[in-house]
Amino acid sequence: MDNWKNIGIAGDQDNIFLSATMTGNLQLIRLEHIGYFRYNSKCKQWEAVLCDKHSLMLKRNTNSQKILSYHPHLVQVSQSFIINVRYLILIKDNNCVFLPPFDEVDNLQITKPFMRKLKEKYPSI
Repeated sequence: MDNWKNIGIAGDQDNIFLSATMTGNLQLIRLEHIGYFRYNSKCKQWEAVLCDKHSLMLKRNTNSQKILSYHPHLVQVSQSFIINVRYLILIKDNNCVFLPPFDEVDNLQITKPFMRKLKEKYPSI
């Protein structure tokens, strides 16, 4: 019975989650496909920015705490952005620099309060 954990989706449950989309569908999202989440102030909802450059609008009642609960590698860097630290390569002048395919993102700044929290979580920074 323990062998089922070693195959397919079941063996990778820590890195996938289901998210309800704004249309009410359930979307299976793998952590490695998400570079970051951003808050869309026009629509007043969060969206996941995926490695294929598309964004997935999340259900309206999704908040930052809910997103952060998906996985420990998700870290909030400002009121409007939550990043997947697996893609973070460097913080230069308070700007997050990412590995490809998110290396062209240049407007993602970490604010002082969130920098403090990041340093608490990752003391080597």
